[in-house]
Amino acid sequence: MDWGTRRVRSAGRTSGSVEITLPAEMQALEGIECRLVLRDGARPEIVLQPDVSLAETVFAELWERLRLAFQNVADIGDFSLADFDVGFLPPRYWCDKPPLSYQDALAIHRSRQRKAGPGRFREGSGVTHVVTFLAVDAGYRLGLEGRFALAFGVVVGYLVSGMSAGHGADFERDVALTLFEGEEKTALAPIGSLFKKERWEEAQEGFKRVYDRFREWQENPAAYEAAREKWWEALTVESGASVSSVEDYVRRTRT
Repeated sequence: MDWGTRRVRSAGRTSGSVEITLPAEMQALEGIECRLVLRDGARPEIVLQPDVSLAETVFAELWERLRLAFQNVADIGDFSLADFDVGFLPPRYWCDKPPLSYQDALAIHRSRQRKAGPGRFREGSGVTHVVTFLAVDAGYRLGLEGRFALAFGVVVGYLVSGMSAGHGADFERDVALTLFEGEEKTALAPIGSLFKKERWEEAQEGFKRVYDRFREWQENPAAYEAAREKWWEALTVESGASVSSVEDYVRRTRT
């Protein structure tokens, strides 16, 4: 990936060192140790090799929390980085393996160090994407396949972070929220402090109900499609009613 050119400049007349301004995409490296390598020759290169072990620790710890959360379903086993397509930046799309981003994990690490408020990591922290794609792989190990494993991951990421990774799983999120919290659905209740085991243990039954529904849908795709179509029809009617109510109000206020 080419980020253009940067100028090397002095870090101070008496320091004897130089510095270079990196592009904004590299902000995740703030505070991270990087190894500096000179590849000499006719076309010399200076290479920064970031120590991403902190990011890999974040992946492994969150996997263990998911392992705890799904304990009432089955054991998802140990974390394996080989199950994922790993890169520094979040990918725009993926095909075979769920993607993980070191940038996201390092952002989670920084939020953790800054002691973000209980139950919430600030938006953009990477929690949603990391948990979502870890949960996709967990879904594979629990017997889910294809679209159901993907939607399961999206739902888990949503329940944990309160934000959605997208992928068109509106129906599945709505059903899962009801199953996870109960019929009242008064407010989203994500896992509290992200790394506290007790919060994940408290959510075991909720995740079990969500998983069981996904398994039912996978085993009976016709019932799944029917439920999905019914949900969209109800949403369309509700949206139409809301628009009509607004239009009626506008007409009344103009007369």
